[in-house]
Amino acid sequence: MLDGTDKDVEAVERKIEIANREIERAYAARSELERRIEQARNAEAERVKVARYDAAKAQSDAAAKELRKAYPEIGKRFASLLKVLAEASLAVEEVNRNLPDGAAPLQDPEVEVRAKLGEPEKTISEEPVDVWCYSAARDNSVLPQEMQDELNAKYRGSDQGVISSGSAGGMISVTRRRLIRRSYIPRSTNVLPSRLTAVALPGLKVGDPAFWDAPAYSDARTVLAILARLADARPAPAINAADLIVEYVDPPNAEPIPMAEAAE
Repeated sequence: MLDGTDKDVEAVERKIEIANREIERAYAARSELERRIEQARNAEAERVKVARYDAAKAQSDAAAKELRKAYPEIGKRFASLLKVLAEASLAVEEVNRNLPDGAAPLQDPEVEVRAKLGEPEKTISEEPVDVWCYSAARDNSVLPQEMQDELNAKYRGSDQGVISSGSAGGMISVTRRRLIRRSYIPRSTNVLPSRLTAVALPGLKVGDPAFWDAPAYSDARTVLAILARLADARPAPAINAADLIVEYVDPPNAEPIPMAEAAE
């Protein structure tokens, strides 16, 4: 460079200038490519969000339509079922107070269907077995299974044996006995379900009469009385007079009211 002419220097500088412009264009192209890739990613993410939104809205609209259609029908059928059960319960209660000779008391219909009635003790299996027991015990104190196996191996062919008492040198006498091993299900008592009347069914919309109000106490007469009250109930008015607020305002384009002069 130092030995070159001005023309040579200009040529080198020109090449450097061209190279720098190429580098700048490459950086610009890279930036533009990255920007377009980011735009494409954002557009795809937005399409996914829109698709999810549309799917959720369609699902929500379908659920709302089903709610408007099905819930009133369910509420009315449930109230009708409660009425049928209450009337039958009253009939059962009445007849049970004066049963025919030899007749068994009738069961409340809901209890009959939904309760788990108690059962007597039930034997599942019985089989004779030879087991080791404490000799001095008054009841059949059968030793644990791991001790049974040990004693069977130790006293094969004999019905008498001893085991350690746990104290120094102490021994306890044991005897092999023929017993009946019985598997059984113990006697059970009635398990009553919570009543269907405990299920509250509000109206479809706020202000609509309930299909069923769950009372604290739900004998058959109370159920019928509540159903009669709900049958006569009407939806709350769109505008409740108690919610009205009255105020006084100037009419549109009204002239300003002149200020009254103070009396002298």
